[in-house]
Amino acid sequence: MLKILVKKELKQILLQSFMRNRKAGKNGKKTRSGKGMILVWAFLILYLIGIFAWVSWMAGKMLFAVPELGWLYYMLLGGGAILFGALGSVFTTYASLYLAKDNDLLLSMPIPLRDIILSRLMGVYLMGLFYSGAISLPAMVVGLIQKGFSLPRLAGGLVWIGAISLIVLALSALLGWVVARISLKLKNKSFLIVLLSLAFLGLYYVVYFRMMNRLPELMEKLMRYGQSVQSKLNPLYLFGRMGEGDWLAMLLWLAALALVLWLIWLLLRHSFLAVATASAGGRKAVYREKAARQGSASAALLRKEWYRFSSSAAYMLNCGLGLLFLLAFGVYLLVKGGEIFGILGQLSFLRADPGILPVLICAVCCAMGTMADITAPSVSLEGKTLWQLKTLPVSAWQILQAKLNLQVLLCVGPTLFCTAAAAATVPATLAQRLLIVASSLLFMLLMALLGLALGLKMPNLNWSNENQPIKQSAAVTLTILTGMGLALAMGGLYFLLRKWLVATAYLSLTALLLLAADAALFLWLRNSGTRRLEALN
Repeated sequence: MLKILVKKELKQILLQSFMRNRKAGKNGKKTRSGKGMILVWAFLILYLIGIFAWVSWMAGKMLFAVPELGWLYYMLLGGGAILFGALGSVFTTYASLYLAKDNDLLLSMPIPLRDIILSRLMGVYLMGLFYSGAISLPAMVVGLIQKGFSLPRLAGGLVWIGAISLIVLALSALLGWVVARISLKLKNKSFLIVLLSLAFLGLYYVVYFRMMNRLPELMEKLMRYGQSVQSKLNPLYLFGRMGEGDWLAMLLWLAALALVLWLIWLLLRHSFLAVATASAGGRKAVYREKAARQGSASAALLRKEWYRFSSSAAYMLNCGLGLLFLLAFGVYLLVKGGEIFGILGQLSFLRADPGILPVLICAVCCAMGTMADITAPSVSLEGKTLWQLKTLPVSAWQILQAKLNLQVLLCVGPTLFCTAAAAATVPATLAQRLLIVASSLLFMLLMALLGLALGLKMPNLNWSNENQPIKQSAAVTLTILTGMGLALAMGGLYFLLRKWLVATAYLSLTALLLLAADAALFLWLRNSGTRRLEALN
């Protein structure tokens, strides 16, 4: 039975999320172009692997130069892989394990509880392996190339990759259990789940980046004290030694992970039935008579979209994270911006062309907002109830407009705050400051339009838990990666064109191109997009 359930989870991830065309009807006889989707996902995977291979190569050049520091290469890149894997899967466990739509059906059947839990965790594990492997796999290959191939190093690298994926699974499962225990006491738990998850992730960020900030000090101590420092950092040292093929390090880490995962398994098995079948806690609602006010259909649709967003912790965490990035970066610029820009202004190439800073800060602000992709999964999240929305006395354009307006309304405030902080602190002319704000707002609108367009082009209406359209859909991935690519192009192309265009002209041209792209996508949604929505079933 476990084999059947695991195959079901894999089928939902691979076929329903990526390959099947939801316009084809229940049986899915008409599919998307298989070759086309394979090429899309191959490009995305190679894109990630290429970036992290370059990072691994540069880190290896620095750390493998000292023979005693090979373990530090695997420790640091392993920490980055765990962080990236956690970002990809740590927010999925609660919804995948406890809130899956077919939990009631499976629990009513003579299926061992153990098999249901393990099959759910398999989906979480695969997502964590996908994200963490994007860093750990190229890091292992680069290590074998730069240090030299040997069977112990190959075995150690494979065990190191497996250990990283198990650490990500342990972190995800533990957070899912914590959220599940708290959810039993609460009625409206979505915002608390978001806060807990962000606190958990923030703690990891603090620990990891503080360690990175102390890297020069750590390397100096390693050179001075050698084995004494390694003994003080024994677990981290052994974690790095795994990648170098140390059999004792592999054995100790795998034994420790087996113990941790066994304890987490006991916690999950003990809580699963109570949480999966429990109703929300909290006080009962008390009816209070109020005067009804008539509102417009557009306002009602917008309230529906807001309720859908605010009632789902997974939706808020995965598609609204860019809002926090924008706010946090804006605060950082207000506090440290003057100091940072003062130091950067002393660099010779920036003194030769002061316009580089306004262009780069505009690109960075845009990149911060790419993680706000609320519209990308919004069509797919309608699921099998899309027909109910289409039976209402509203047009298809009003439905799409409500989805678009939600992202715009949520993003405009953080974007204005971040770009205003950037414009106020960066050394630039008045025209450049205004163009930074204008270009960033147009970019934000482009991401909302692009996400909605891709969501219509690649919908997934047949999902068992909401993580599939939110985290495992091509529309979401393409929206984020396209946004990142555009932000990088905005900053990078200036270095190629600055011989012919000054910064003010370049930012003006950027704003015009963004405006043209916004207009083109808006017209597509207004015409072809509405027809696509009407054809979905």
